[in-house]
Amino acid sequence: MAFIVKRTAQFYDKEVLKYPTGLEAIKSVVLDATTFAQNSDSNARTVVPAGTILRLSATNTKRYTEYDGVDPDGGVIKGILARPVDLLARSTPANEPAPAIFHSAVFATNALVGFTNYASALVSTLSNCRFE
Repeated sequence: MAFIVKRTAQFYDKEVLKYPTGLEAIKSVVLDATTFAQNSDSNARTVVPAGTILRLSATNTKRYTEYDGVDPDGGVIKGILARPVDLLARSTPANEPAPAIFHSAVFATNALVGFTNYASALVSTLSNCRFE
């Protein structure tokens, strides 16, 4: 017997850099899927948007999660997610690799998730980056 499953997703890839130069440093990180909230619609996908500010996870210090102003490293922001990542939230096997920009970049502030809340932390932590 076949099961009918309908899953939908709509998200747009946005450019997080104001002036892409090719000189910015991009590191490969792994998102800790257990720390992201599942989408409230069971038929929809959970997408972490590009421009999400990242920090190290408190439960697994080799994985990254969304910055919330509280960090086990004393408030250190580790980078900004370069592209959206589709993941199965709340599942350890769903940890996803992703690119994070962290050095020598000019970011578009309107593309960063939570920029207004964490502007001072971003500017002080990523001091070799600019925010316009």
